[in-house]
Parts: sequence; C-alpha cells; structure tokens
Amino acid sequence: MGQVLIKDKYSEPINYLGALHRDSKGWITRAEINCGYKQWHYRYNALLEQEFNQENVYISINTFYSTFRRLEYLKELKAQFIDLDTYKTGFTKEQIIMHLEADYFNKSIPRPNLIIDSGRGLYLIWLLNSVPSKALPLWKAIEEYLYSVLKPFGADRQALDPTRILRVPGSINSKSNTTVNVIEQYDYIYDLREIQNEYLPELEERKAKKKGRPSKTVFIHRERSLYYARIQDIIKLCELREYDLKGHRELILFLYRYYLCYFLEDTKKALEDVLELNREFVYPLSETEVIRATRSAEKVYLSKDKDYKYKNETLIELLAITELEETYMTTIISDKEFKRRKNIRNKKAYEEKLRADGKVSEKDKIAERRAKIKDLLAQGLKQKDICSQLDISKPTYVRDRNFLKEQGLI
Repeated sequence: MGQVLIKDKYSEPINYLGALHRDSKGWITRAEINCGYKQWHYRYNALLEQEFNQENVYISINTFYSTFRRLEYLKELKAQFIDLDTYKTGFTKEQIIMHLEADYFNKSIPRPNLIIDSGRGLYLIWLLNSVPSKALPLWKAIEEYLYSVLKPFGADRQALDPTRILRVPGSINSKSNTTVNVIEQYDYIYDLREIQNEYLPELEERKAKKKGRPSKTVFIHRERSLYYARIQDIIKLCELREYDLKGHRELILFLYRYYLCYFLEDTKKALEDVLELNREFVYPLSETEVIRATRSAEKVYLSKDKDYKYKNETLIELLAITELEETYMTTIISDKEFKRRKNIRNKKAYEEKLRADGKVSEKDKIAERRAKIKDLLAQGLKQKDICSQLDISKPTYVRDRNFLKEQGLI
C-alpha cells in the first residue's frame, strides 16, 4: 500500500500543488481571505507562478470546467478531504493523530496521504487517481462516511463541499499566526472504487440481500445522485436558453438553491452560488428578490419536516421545457423521451450482440449493399447486371441508387 515519504516533502507549496494538480486538465481556484474574499482561476502551469508564502492563501482541491467555483462546473475529482477543528475537542493535535494512527487508519478509514497542520486544526487529505465529476455522488458518499467516522475528532460538517478551498502549505494562518505545514505524508494514490469497496460496501445493493426498503446509506446515495443530476439539468436549461430566463427566473433559482442545499448540506455556499447564477442571467433579479424568492428552499431543507418532490412532468410544465430541450436533459424528461432513449439503447445492444455473434444487422446489410452498388456503377455495369450479380430486385436497386444520388455519392 505504499510507503512513508521523506519528511516535509509537501510542505513547499510547489510540491503540494504538484501532488494535487500535476496532471489536472481543469481550472484551479486560488483564493485569498484578507479583509474580504478574492479568488482567481488558473491552469496548473500558470498556478505555479503565483505567490503562496503569504497570509491566508487557499486553493481548490478539485478542478473546474470554467472560471466558476460552483458544483455544476466541477471537472475532475482529485482528492477526498476532512477539516478537523481540533481546538473544539479538548485534545491536542498530537493526541488526535496518535489515536487515529492506533485505532483508525487502515481499519475504519484509509490512511490519509497528507496530514496538514492548518493552524488551529488539521486537514486530512486522500489523493485520488483523477476521476470525472460524474463520479461526484460516490465521492460525496465517501466524504460523508469519513466525516461520520471522524466527527469525534472535530470534523467540520460545513467543509464537505467538493468545491471547497483549503489553506496551502507554506502560507500563513493569520488567526493562529503560524505557517501551514505538512506533518505526515503517505505515498499512495487511491482509486475511488477502492475506498468504496473496502470501507463503504453498503452503497451497492447485492442480489443476495433481502427484498424490502434499501438501507439508509443506499437511499441517501441515490437521493444525492438525483439532486446532482437535477442541478446539472437546471444549468443545462440556462445554457440552452442563453441565460434569458425571463418568466422562469424565480423558479430556476429556487430549484437551484433547493437541490444545492440537499447536495452540499451547506446553506451558506448554496446561497452564494444562487446569487452568482442570478448574475449570469440576461435580466438578473436584485439580490433582495433572489433571497426572497428562494428563501423557502433553505427553510424546507433546515426543517426536515417536508420535501418538495417535483415530478418530471411537473417540472417540464412549470419550466415550459420543449421536446428538443429534453434531449439535452439527464433526468428532467417525459415518458416519451424516456422511451426514445430506451429504444436507442435496445437497438444499440441488439447490434452489438449481432456483431459479437459474427452476424450483420439489417442496417449494416443495407450499407454494405449500397457500397457494392456504388462500386459496380463506377465499373460501368448496368442496372440489369447489378441486380443479377447482387441478387436484388429492381425496386431495391432503384431505391438504393436514389439514396446514393441524394447523398452525392454517385
């Protein structure tokens, strides 16, 4: 499972950035929190040219498709992480690390690659073989699991957001007036599925399990997957309409905030992202209007008493989603669109089975016949000879010849 690395290898910012992002293809956020929040976005090589040995400098652990640090723009998942607020526990950092070493690492949780002294607490980071953002529900399930195990050690419930930024080793924490540094290192890169299989087996229902309600773990994983898909569909609709959402702005923002609250479980970040999305609209609402129009989304999430279970048909009607727009959606689709996709999948599966059995589909037969007709016409053969050689009827020949003409192939 790897080996312990040379002491302080990653305490230099450039080495830490390399461990996380050397092979990153997306945008990485660098932020400063000094008398307000400021952020910039860089590709990896440009990021290395920035200054990090100063106060309160952070970078994003995961990467983004664009220069927005929002959930729907996530591109690559690079690491799992937990922020331990050790100052709230009554134990020293050394005591907590010793306890984790003895009773938790490689037992109930995998050994972290990096244990970082962030100033008033600790970061635990597990480096991953990069996976695309479509694996986010699984990433989130693992993050929740790590939190549940590490909660007694001060794990921060508000720091499980995949768009989270963390302090950079070598930078200075102005609150504690200390330098952020790596205190333990482990040379191993995890696969997301490896962590799931070894520590979260409940996420996949086995056929041998009894019938009935799925376990709470499986249910939460499914719900989270749906929320993420809904968020992506909402943003896709905004893109298709070029952010001209007049008539649907309030509902779009409400749904966005609602699903973000449930997925991120971070109401503050959800509101920040809703306000940012509103600013992208061609005709944005005022900040006060946004907060008022979407307030109930957070209220319902916090109450835990009820839930908004919008059916696909309801969302399609309320948002006036067209059949063409449906073809771009992941989950907000009608029965008609669902059947269309199912037919395509079935047809593809049938053709793949034919090829695996060494057979030819009807579509391939027609394409092959037309290619032969084209070649024979190029050789100067007449209709009668082609029909005889290929053993086809005159109507079939005429139909294929006309198709070839329409396509400009003859």
